[in-house]
Amino acid sequence: MTEKFLADFMLGRLTRTLRLLGIDTAYINVQDDNLSNPLAILKEAQAGGRILLTRNTKLIGYPSVVFIKSEKIEEQITQIIKSCRLEKDIKPFSRCLICNEVLVSVVKPSVKGRVPFFVFQTKNEFSICPKCQKIYWSGTHEKNMRKIVEKLTKQLKKD
Repeated sequence: MTEKFLADFMLGRLTRTLRLLGIDTAYINVQDDNLSNPLAILKEAQAGGRILLTRNTKLIGYPSVVFIKSEKIEEQITQIIKSCRLEKDIKPFSRCLICNEVLVSVVKPSVKGRVPFFVFQTKNEFSICPKCQKIYWSGTHEKNMRKIVEKLTKQLKKD
C-alpha cells in the first residue's frame, strides 16, 4: 500500500515536490488555532490515515511521524523515499500541485478557451485536476520539473 502523508506548515516546498513526484501529500498551510498544538496536528494526520512530516522537534519519537532532519529539499526527499520505501511509488506529474488530487486526462476539445491559444494550437495532451480544475500540459514548466525529478532520482540511486 502506498503511504499517504500530511506535511505541517513548515514544509510547503517539500509538499509541492512530493506532489510533483506523485506522492499523496496533504498540507496544513496555516497555523490554525485548533492545530497550534503539535499533538493536534499529529491527531489530524492519524485521523486521515497519514504519516506526519514535520521539523517540529516536539514530535520526535511519536509513531506515524517522520522528523525531517535536513533543510535541503533533495535530502528531505531522499530521507522520505528511502525511509518509507517509496521508490516504486514515484509517478511524476500525476497529482495536482495545488490540491494533491490525482490528475485526469482530458480530450483536447474540452480545454478549448481554457488554455492559452498557442498552447491549444501546439499541444495535444492535457490533464485536469478534478477538484480545482487546473489544467496541465507538457511545456517549459514541465521540462524544468523533469530536471528536478531527474536530479532527485539520481540522488536516490547515489544514496
